Amino acid sequence: MTKLYSTLAGIYHEMYQHIFDYDKEFEFYHRLLKSGNSNHILEIGCGTGLLAQRFLIHGYNYLGLDLYPEMLHIARNTNNADVFLQGDMQHLEFSSRFDAVLITGRSISYITQNHGIMNTFKGIHQSLKNKGFLIFDFFEANSLFDDFNDFDQSFNLPSRTIRRISHMEMNLKTGWTYDWQAKYIIEEKGIISEYDDITTLRAFTKDEMQLFMKLSGFKVQEITDKGKVITIVAEKNKIQE
Repeated sequence: MTKLYSTLAGIYHEMYQHIFDYDKEFEFYHRLLKSGNSNHILEIGCGTGLLAQRFLIHGYNYLGLDLYPEMLHIARNTNNADVFLQGDMQHLEFSSRFDAVLITGRSISYITQNHGIMNTFKGIHQSLKNKGFLIFDFFEANSLFDDFNDFDQSFNLPSRTIRRISHMEMNLKTGWTYDWQAKYIIEEKGIISEYDDITTLRAFTKDEMQLFMKLSGFKVQEITDKGKVITIVAEKNKIQE
């Protein structure tokens, strides 16, 4: 269990507002959802609700799902809304059906086993209305491993300074997997705290992700290639036996 989403959830909430442009992210999803007349949506990997805030303001019938209660606590308080649910994307079960399901923030990368990927996509398939849409992004293996470097980030925030030193190592145990080791150095009111964190992530080739889509009952409608990240829009289709 990665500390970034549990012990350091508050740090995540502050830091990632300076890593991602959430207005730009929202507009990307908003365009796709409106083109498909999708209003009832599930966001998997909703984190601390930074995208949820924008969906709620724009009147979406929204539900957010995340594995970490620490993240969801911040999401509920920040949005003053009880539309967040703790759960594992590999074990989805809903009584109602959604117009669209989003897996945001490359969260699919945390599932490193093929059977886990299939369980996730089949569960989403069952959670969608007929002709419903799945929208998700992932790290593209060819681009990622072609430029596989360590990185060092600093964030000077009003209440504290955060430095994250990241080291990447390939392990290739269950696909295009790698270990991300991160050291967080946090200075607040002259006091310095340090945390070490490690997690295993998986990248995918475009071809293997398209095969996952086919096997789990989706027809790919659109692929957006952003270099190291690819976004797929897929429509619910019949699962092939």
